[in-house]
Amino acid sequence: MVLTVAADGGTVTITDIYNGDTKLTKNTHYSISDNEITIAKEYLDDLAEDDYTITIKTTQGDVIATITVIDTTDEV
Repeated sequence: MVLTVAADGGTVTITDIYNGDTKLTKNTHYSISDNEITIAKEYLDDLAEDDYTITIKTTQGDVIATITVIDTTDEV
């Protein structure tokens, strides 16, 4: 899953990312390239089917996104 953070004038730096109250670990749970945040598939695989509030802390304030995790595994 990729989330993009855009600056509201000037530049923006992403400082931390949270799933609810849980701080995610860069290069384990997510990676960042040119303000595009990629949440690791392995992290998402460990989450139950539900809606999650992702808070992206930046130098221009918090960005809030809701992601929905669903099971897309084909049943045999």
